[in-house]
Amino acid sequence: MRVPHSLYLVRWLKGRRNFCSTVGELTTCRELVPEMKHQMEQKWHNKLGDYRFNPSDTAKPKRYVLAMFPYPSGNLHMGHVRVYTISDAMARFYRLNGANVLHPMGWDAFGLPAENAAIQRRIAADTWTQRNIGEMRKQLEMLAFSFDWEREFATCEPEYYRWTQQLFLMLFKDGLAYQREALVNWDPVDETVLADEQVDDNGCSWRSGAKVEKKVLRQWFVRTTTFAKPLLEGLSDPGLEDWKDIIKLQRHWIGECEGYAFELPLVGDHKMKSVSVWTRDPAEFRKALFVAIHPANLLNSAKHTECVLENVIVKNPFTKEVLPVIVTEQIPFPEGCDTYLAVESEQNCKLAAKSGLNLSSNKKLKEESNDSGEDIIQQALAQGIGGHPVSSKLRDWLISRQRFWGTPIPIIHCPSCGTVPVPEQDLPIRLPTDSVGVPLAQNEQWLKVNCPSCQRTDCRRESDTMDTFVDSSWYFLRFIDAHNKQMMFDPTLAHRLMPVDLYVGGKEHAVLHLYYARFVAHYLHSKGLLPTSEPFKRLLVQGMVMGRSYRVASSGKYIPAKEVEVLDEKHNKAVERTTGEPVTMLWEKMSKSKLNGVDPLEVLREHGCDTLRLILLADVAPTSHRNWSEATFPGILNWQKRLWMTLHDFRELRTKINPENNKPPTTEEFTEQENKLWDARNYFTAGATFNYRHSHQLSVGISKMQGLTNAIRRASPDVVTFGRQYERALAAQIIMLAPMAPHFAAELWEQLVTAPHRVEREETNSSGLRWDGTVFDQRWPEIDEDFPLDLTFKINGAECCILKIPAKRFNQLTHQESLDLALKQEAIVKLIGKRPLRTSDFVLYPSCEAALNVDLDRAILEEGQDGQEPVKSKKEKKDKKVKKKKSLQVLHIGAELDAAVPVEQCDRK
Repeated sequence: MRVPHSLYLVRWLKGRRNFCSTVGELTTCRELVPEMKHQMEQKWHNKLGDYRFNPSDTAKPKRYVLAMFPYPSGNLHMGHVRVYTISDAMARFYRLNGANVLHPMGWDAFGLPAENAAIQRRIAADTWTQRNIGEMRKQLEMLAFSFDWEREFATCEPEYYRWTQQLFLMLFKDGLAYQREALVNWDPVDETVLADEQVDDNGCSWRSGAKVEKKVLRQWFVRTTTFAKPLLEGLSDPGLEDWKDIIKLQRHWIGECEGYAFELPLVGDHKMKSVSVWTRDPAEFRKALFVAIHPANLLNSAKHTECVLENVIVKNPFTKEVLPVIVTEQIPFPEGCDTYLAVESEQNCKLAAKSGLNLSSNKKLKEESNDSGEDIIQQALAQGIGGHPVSSKLRDWLISRQRFWGTPIPIIHCPSCGTVPVPEQDLPIRLPTDSVGVPLAQNEQWLKVNCPSCQRTDCRRESDTMDTFVDSSWYFLRFIDAHNKQMMFDPTLAHRLMPVDLYVGGKEHAVLHLYYARFVAHYLHSKGLLPTSEPFKRLLVQGMVMGRSYRVASSGKYIPAKEVEVLDEKHNKAVERTTGEPVTMLWEKMSKSKLNGVDPLEVLREHGCDTLRLILLADVAPTSHRNWSEATFPGILNWQKRLWMTLHDFRELRTKINPENNKPPTTEEFTEQENKLWDARNYFTAGATFNYRHSHQLSVGISKMQGLTNAIRRASPDVVTFGRQYERALAAQIIMLAPMAPHFAAELWEQLVTAPHRVEREETNSSGLRWDGTVFDQRWPEIDEDFPLDLTFKINGAECCILKIPAKRFNQLTHQESLDLALKQEAIVKLIGKRPLRTSDFVLYPSCEAALNVDLDRAILEEGQDGQEPVKSKKEKKDKKVKKKKSLQVLHIGAELDAAVPVEQCDRK
C-alpha cells in the first residue's frame, strides 16, 4: 500500500520550528517562510481537483497532454522534474479552460539497465523494476503532478506486453515483420548476442570478459521502409505544430524517397536467402548485368577485395535471368548501400571484363526506352519483395534483442511448419519469473513448446525479445484505454482522443522514438484504427537542465563544488582549494560522473514543491537549456513573498471596514486607479494567455504575471479596501498562477474568498467567478469585451503600426476584414503609397493578438520609385528601422470600426 504524500510531509515537518502551527494561523503571518509553504502543500495536496479523464463527458473539448514516460531508475532527476512540470502546467491550464484532459503516466520498464542491476544484486528484474517504480511514483506524487494514475501501467507487465505481442503478430501477418541475417556482437563464453553498449572499449564482453566476435545471425526486422514515403510526406502535414527542427531531423533520417529497394532471391542453398538492392529506376532490371557488392557485405564471407563470387548467383525475379555477383570498391554505391545494380554501360562492361566475367553469351544490349518500370514495381509489391519508394540510406528496424528483460517475440519454430505465429488466444507469452539473468536462449524449460499448427512436441519458442523502442512505439495508445482486456485500445476512443494534442519530451528522442511511433501510427491508421496517420499534433521539446561542473585543468578530473574556490564567476576563473591548480568551470548536463547533479528532493525540502516548479519554469523558455543556479532563486522567492503580503494586506484592510460606511470613495484618483487595474488585468491576462496557449513560452507567462503583481501592489489603500477591479485583478492573478504553483494558488484563493466585506460577492457577481469553489473550480480569466487588443500591421515583415480593436470585434476578425479595415486607415494608406500589394498574410490568436503582413512590390522599393527613398546601406537601413520602431503609430479603432485616431505608444512593458 502506498504511503500518502501528506504523511511524508507530516513526518518531515515534525520538529521544525518557527512556523505557524495551524493552518488557520497562516493568515496571521505576513512574512512567507518555507515552512508555511510546506504547510500549504500538506493542506492542499489531496484537494487540487479531479485529474481523471472522463470518457463519458463528450460535451467538453478533449485535450490529450502527454509527457514522455520515464525509465524507472528509482530516482527522479531535474530533467524529469522539468518535463513533468511543463506538461502538468499545460494540463492544468487546459482544465481551467474547460477541457476534458487526459494526462497519464506510466513506465518504460524493460531494457538492459534493469537486467544488469538485477544480475548485480542477484534479484529478479521484475522485483527490481517494481521497487524502482514505487520509489519514483512516490516522488512524482510529492511534486503534485496531476497525472491520471488510474491509467498507470508498466511496459514490463504481461497485461501490457500482451498487446505489444499482438502488434507484432499484426505486422507479421501483413508481411511487415520478418527474419534475415545480420552481423551481431557474439559472446563465445555466455553464448549470447550483446548490444553495442555491452561491449567495452577493448572489445570484450561486459559480463564474461571474453573477446567479442562478429557473427552472422538471423534477426527480426520490421519493414518500416514500406511506409518511408508516407512518413516523409507526413512531415508536411499542416496539422503539425511546433515541430520546427524536428522535421529536419526526421527528414534527414528518412532521406529523399527517390528510388526503390528490392529483395532479390539468391539461387542455391545459402545462409542468406536474398540480397537487398536499391535503384532509382526500376526499369533498370530489364538491362541488369550483375550485382556488385562492397567487400564488407555479408555475402563476402571470405573477405575478398576484388573478384566474382563463385556459387553466389542472384535471380532477377522480373526477367527470370540470373545475375552474377562481383566484389569491388570501384563502383559508385548509392549512399548507405553496400550493393549496386549494374546495368549496361561502358564502365560496368569494363568492370565485368576486368573481373573475368563474360556476359556476351547470355546478354544482349537492349534499346533505351521510356519504360517507367511501373510493372516491375507492381510485381515486387505483389510478391512482397519491395517496390516501395524509399531512400537509399534508410534501413528496416532491427528489433531483435538477445536479452532476458524484454517483450518475448510470439513466434514458434517448428521443424515441420517452419516459422509459426503464436495463436492470439495464447497471448501473452510470459517471461519466466524464476530465473535471474539467464538469457531466454539458455532456458530450455521455457523454450520447449508444442507446435500450434501440427502439434509436434519438439518445437522451440523464439528466444529473441523485442527492442524497448517497440514498447514505446505505441504506449500513447494504451493510455487511451489502459484496462481493456479485449483489444489494444478501443478504436472509437482512439478516433475521439487522437492525435495527442501536446507531446512534451527531450530532443534526444527526436529521431528514433518519434520515427518508430510515427511508423506505428501510420500503420494502424492504414488499418482504420486511428483517425490520423500522425500521432502527435504539437511538440514541446524541452531543453536539458545543466549543472555547474568543475574540472582540474591539468588532469581533466571532475571535482565537487566544495573543493573549488571561485575567483571570478563572471570570467569563469577558479582554483582547486587544496592545490591551487586552475579549474575549468562549465555548464554541462547534470550527471553523477560530472559531480554536478542536484537532487530535486533536496530543493523540495528546502523551498517547497511549488517554488521548485516555478524556478524550473522561470527565466528561460522550456525549449532552452536551464542552467541550475541558486543565483536565479531570489526572483521567484520574492515574487511569492510579494503575493503573500498582498493577500495578507488585503485581508487586513477589509477587516477594518466599518459595515455602516462600506462605500467606495468617489474621488477621481480612486476611479483612475480602478481603471488602471482594469487595463492591467486585461493586458497581462492577454499576455499570459498567449504564452500558455500559443507560444508555450511559460517563462514569459511568468513575467506577464509578475507585471500584473506590480500593478496590483501599486494600488492605494482605498483601492485595496473598496476596489472591485482590484478584486478582479487579484482573482485573475491567482487563477493564472494555479497551473504552475497549485498549492500556493489554492491557499491564496482561499485567503481571497474568505476575506470579509468583499465587493464582488455571490449575489452581485458580474465577473463569472465561482466564489464558493476552489481555485480549480474557476475558469481561466477572459478578456473584457471592450478591451482593445493589438492587430499589428506589417509591410514586408516590418512592423509599421498597431490597430487597437475591442476584443468582442477583434475575435471575429477574418483575413479579408482585417485587410479592409487596415486599408481604411489614412496612416496606413500613406505608408503604402502607390506601391501595389502582392500578397497578405493574417494570423489571429483570439483574445491575445493578431498580425497582418502585406507584401508590396520589392522591385519598386529597391528602385526608389513613387516617391520612396532608394536603397541605402545596411547601417542606414538599420538606423532607419530603429527610428521607425520607436515612432510606431498606434491607432485606436472605435466600435464603428471606421474611425482611426492616432494615439501615443502604450508604455506598458
